[in-house]
Amino acid sequence: MPESRPPATFVSDLRPSRVATVEGTVTELEPVREVSTRDGATKKVRNGRLRDATGEIVLVLWGSEVSLAEAGDRIRIVDGWVSDARGRPQITLGRSGRLEKLSG
Repeated sequence: MPESRPPATFVSDLRPSRVATVEGTVTELEPVREVSTRDGATKKVRNGRLRDATGEIVLVLWGSEVSLAEAGDRIRIVDGWVSDARGRPQITLGRSGRLEKLSG
């Protein structure tokens, strides 16, 4: 029986305020930094870029997610959350998303 895969969306089709599954290559990752949260705590965050054949989107990894991918990795984000950051879309794992490394 073939492997079950969620329907994938192309980067060019991603729109803010939606959940999406997308595959691509991490083209760059910035160093991990710490940001202050509203409750006064600090949390790790790492920005990067995810590219497929149709375009590129900002990838934001939070907390324990910051070490899940490296530049050059092919990944699938399943049920990621697309949001608007200063007029440009970005994708995070959100509350229910997950990141899978792909081979090749």
